[in-house]
Amino acid sequence: MNKGFIVWLIMLPVLAFSGQVKYNRNRVWTPEQIDNAWIKVPWSNGGYYYHNTLTRDDQDGHPTCLSVNCKWN
Repeated sequence: MNKGFIVWLIMLPVLAFSGQVKYNRNRVWTPEQIDNAWIKVPWSNGGYYYHNTLTRDDQDGHPTCLSVNCKWN
C-alpha cells in the first residue's frame, strides 16, 4: 500500500475527534449582546453591509434594534 494513504488513514480519526473546532448552535444571547455585535463591513465598490459577529447574520440595510439601548439610536 501507499505510505501516504496509510498515514492519511491514521490521521483521519485524530483530525475528526480532536475537538479543535467548537461551534455551539444553541447559544442564547441577550438582545443587548446581539445589538452590540453588529459591525459595518466595506465592499470593494465603496458600499458596505452589516455583519453580526455572534449570530453570523449579514444584512444589506441597517440592523433593527432588539434592545432599548442600541448604539445607533
